[in-house]
Formats: sequence, C-alpha cells, structure tokens
Amino acid sequence: MPDERFTLLPEERFAPIRGAVLARVRDAAQQVCGAAFGAVFDTGLERVLRNAFTVVGAHEGTVWLVDDSREHLAPRWNSGPHADKLVGIIRQPLGKGMVSMVAATQQPICENQVYRNARQDKTADQTLGVMTCAMIAVPLGFGGEVRGVVSVVQLKAATSTDPDPPGFSGEHLVQIQHAATVLGRLLDLRLLNLALGLSD
Repeated sequence: MPDERFTLLPEERFAPIRGAVLARVRDAAQQVCGAAFGAVFDTGLERVLRNAFTVVGAHEGTVWLVDDSREHLAPRWNSGPHADKLVGIIRQPLGKGMVSMVAATQQPICENQVYRNARQDKTADQTLGVMTCAMIAVPLGFGGEVRGVVSVVQLKAATSTDPDPPGFSGEHLVQIQHAATVLGRLLDLRLLNLALGLSD
C-alpha cells in the first residue's frame, strides 16, 4: 500500500507573529555564536558530530562560529585532547586560512596534504605542536544564515617522520556535510522551541 502524502500548510493564525518569531530565532542564533554556544550544544548534538567524525576517520573536529565582531571565526567546541588550548582562546581572522575561506565562500573543501597548501594558516598547528595532514571543512548554517564551519582533521606530531594518515575522500566530505546540516537543523529546532517557550 503506497504511503499517504503528508501536507502541512502554514497556520494562518500564526501569520501575524511569524516575522517576530523569526527575528527572535535569528537574535538567539547570534548569541549562540558567542559564549552561549555551550548552553544549547547538548550531549545529543555532540553525539551527532562525534559519530560522524569517527565514521570518516578524523582525529578530531571543531565547530567554528563567527564572533560578535564578525571579523573572526572562534572555535566554540572541539572533540580532541587539545580542546582547552583552542576553545575560547584561538580566533581565526575571516580573511585568512582555509576554514575562513569556507565561511566566506560557503563552499566545502576536502584536502589531503594540507601542509602543502599556501592558504593554510598554521597558527593552530604551531600552538598545539601538530601538523594538519588532511582536512574537511563545511559551512554550518542556522538561524537563517551561514554562521560558521564544521571542520575535521587528521594530524600527526609536528616533528614526526611517520607517513601521513590515510586522508579523506569525497564520500567522507558528503558525510561531514550531512552531519553539519543535521546539526544546523537541530540548532534551529532548539532555538525555535526556546523562542516559543516549548522547552527548557
């Protein structure tokens, strides 16, 4: 038996407040880009990303969000052992580096041998004493616009002479894009529920 078609039309009773609700969600999304990110990024959202990172063989991943000045990307969450040296400390100028290029162009990248790319900003690597060998970075949108980037990397020690990790593929890129899309939609839902008083 074929599935019945599901149709849900906008409720006209809500039309007078629709603009106000959207404005409230956008305002909340801007706050989330700052220090408030931890207040909405709960265990469930974290699990979405960690699972995707594991599937693609990433050593760690980061959620970068545009800061209040709209001049930098700030790491608001990182899954790796150096999170305390990144989150709330490093800021990436929007005009510099590969992650910022993704935020500016809204186009994803998947690159191996990252250290050979002249666009790479090595500030984070130098701070942590690592070499980024492979990277995927994809735009993260919520609250009506692209507000950051989700990136994953494969690393080795800066002084290591070991071969590079295996790198990422096009299929891995698709998986991280999917995870970022799911994260954005879940953030939108969380903010909408908060705006309407439907959840804590």
